[in-house]
Amino acid sequence: MERLVRIQRHLWVCLCLGLLNAADALFTHQLLQKGGRELNPLMRGIYEYDPVIFLLVKFFFTYLIIAVGFVPLKKRVQVLLNIALLIYSVVIIWHITINVLLVR
Repeated sequence: MERLVRIQRHLWVCLCLGLLNAADALFTHQLLQKGGRELNPLMRGIYEYDPVIFLLVKFFFTYLIIAVGFVPLKKRVQVLLNIALLIYSVVIIWHITINVLLVR
């Protein structure tokens, strides 16, 4: 039973991470349309090549993150996923703040 609860928690973390990653893709695209700059050099290059490919790559990673939720992982990896969830939460708060400031 404990293992099942741990897997369910792991799945929820991955689902949240996937949703935050998708939100990050959309917020980033919106900011780039308004003249912002992608901080990740690899993703910046992809965006400059083609914004649609940029979004496809981001959404592919969203799919991968969610798929990882169905794979049993070691405790260390689960801790790293929780840290990533925290970081992505901060990134989304930053995106929302920037978008609110740009609307003014």
